[in-house]
Amino acid sequence: MLKNRLSLVFVLLGFCFAVEAASSANVGYRRIEIQDTVTGERFPIAIWYPTSAQPSDFEIGPYTMRVARDAAPADGKFGLVVISHGSGGGALDHRDLAMALASGGYVVAAPMHPRDNFQDMSGVGSVSVWTGRPKQVSRVIDRILEDKALGPHIQRERIGVVGHSSGGYTALALAGAKPSMDALVQHCKRILEDARFCSFGGAAAREAGQKGGDIPDVHDRRVRAIVLLAPHGALFTDEALSNLAVPVRIYGAERDDVTPVQYHAERLAKALAAKAEYVLIKGAGHFAFIAAFPDALRNSAGEAGQDPKGFDRNAMHETLNPEIVAFFDRTLK
Repeated sequence: MLKNRLSLVFVLLGFCFAVEAASSANVGYRRIEIQDTVTGERFPIAIWYPTSAQPSDFEIGPYTMRVARDAAPADGKFGLVVISHGSGGGALDHRDLAMALASGGYVVAAPMHPRDNFQDMSGVGSVSVWTGRPKQVSRVIDRILEDKALGPHIQRERIGVVGHSSGGYTALALAGAKPSMDALVQHCKRILEDARFCSFGGAAAREAGQKGGDIPDVHDRRVRAIVLLAPHGALFTDEALSNLAVPVRIYGAERDDVTPVQYHAERLAKALAAKAEYVLIKGAGHFAFIAAFPDALRNSAGEAGQDPKGFDRNAMHETLNPEIVAFFDRTLK
């Protein structure tokens, strides 16, 4: 149990409380592509936003969303939230959260990170991907602010990021915590019990260390609040985390065997202390934060589609999504 002197919020989430719902708007949906400034690759971005247009069921691959495709945005001013998926994930992983945020008055953009997605994992754990992920989010922010339809509606002081797993790393780096490959190497040498996480990031980190590679400063001062879902924090020293100055909400999964909470989410909460709100979700596994897969895909999705016995992913999301909307409503003012 974390000590009271850390002055952070520690909650065992048992679906026993509710957050008042934000005002609800219809949700528009667009898809665009932009170019990665690191590799030159083009990558897609899914965009949800408030609209006055009437929605209808839209099938995109195996998923169905009730949205107004390519509709004009509603009148008014909106915050902007970028969602960064985990390694091997995709832009639609957190579509239910994106819909909740858009319905609550936010423009939401979710990129598919190059060479670290379900179609191409060739760069997982490499310096170029650790560098590229936050730079891609910054480029997404640029592109949305430049957009002729959406840009005039964005309140530039109200920009946040949500990140799952490696997306949590991405959010921390953007918010001002300087990542380091050496920190990752030392973490994996020191904590042998974190073998599963280190098996995908450790080898690349050791190679980078031998070659002298490291991650540049990728801080984007436009990012004013972040939410971390089952994040990994091994690329950050406590000193690096002390430089972070934005509000943070951290969700750990009690039964996470990919980024175990004691080495990642809880350790981040301790290091960030009063800057962080920490929520431990009882019974959840690492992939519980991904929107539920359709029945036909659940088995073929592997671990990402499975939950520990007795855990209800959909029920958790019914509580989680409005909590995250409320967090950004509180912190992006």
